[in-house]
Amino acid sequence: MILFNQQDSKIQKDQLISLPVTHVIQEAEDVCTFRLDNSQGLIPPHHPGMFVKVCLDINGSEVWRSFSISSSPHQSERIDLTIKRNHAGQVGNYFFEHIHVGSHVRLKGPLGQFYFDPAQHVEPVILLCAGIGVTPMMSIVRYLHATNVNRNCYLFYGARTPRDVIFDQETRDLITEMPDFHYFLTLSQPVPHWLGYCGHLNFDFMISKIPQVESSRFFLCGPRNFNQDFTLRLLEMGVPQELIHSEQFHKKNKTR
Repeated sequence: MILFNQQDSKIQKDQLISLPVTHVIQEAEDVCTFRLDNSQGLIPPHHPGMFVKVCLDINGSEVWRSFSISSSPHQSERIDLTIKRNHAGQVGNYFFEHIHVGSHVRLKGPLGQFYFDPAQHVEPVILLCAGIGVTPMMSIVRYLHATNVNRNCYLFYGARTPRDVIFDQETRDLITEMPDFHYFLTLSQPVPHWLGYCGHLNFDFMISKIPQVESSRFFLCGPRNFNQDFTLRLLEMGVPQELIHSEQFHKKNKTR
């Protein structure tokens, strides 16, 4: 169970802290998880799906970016940031070239209104994501697994090629450990031997796999058009706005 002291949590979220890197885990091509040591509890208890703001010193200037926490808040002793390298970008390249085991990362948080709260969110959980947007979804899935929350959960994940898929083996293993968990992966650029679902993740595919669309709770994380298209279709089907949570991974100052 996650317990909150709102006043203390607010103070902690506003503080810039420094956490050491304990592991760098290669997840996929150009994607790594940077695991931070939070054993002292400097990042306070939080809900799965939230993010932290990272402050980097690049060429003498402070550069801020936000990254979703991909680890479960139930494992509070660590904070996982799963980052995709953009070779044309600044921050991702810096992480891959300069952050290693023993480095310290300055950050504050957790922050954001995009999260799963088991006490309030009692409906079936539908997670819809594309690309690196799977990171906050994985925090939610890991939390459900760790806490044995009795909730139907459907993870729909769109990626380009098999080399771009993140957390695939872990997610498939969770299917056997979580009877109420369902995982659907589709590739827009499948290789010839691919036997799974093909094409971009779309609304019609999603509704063909889940019951009771109107009474489910939806979490969307992807590019702007991805989120907008799904939100519009859900609203047209009669899903209440309060059951739709949307997070972009290309917002200003919030690049994943």
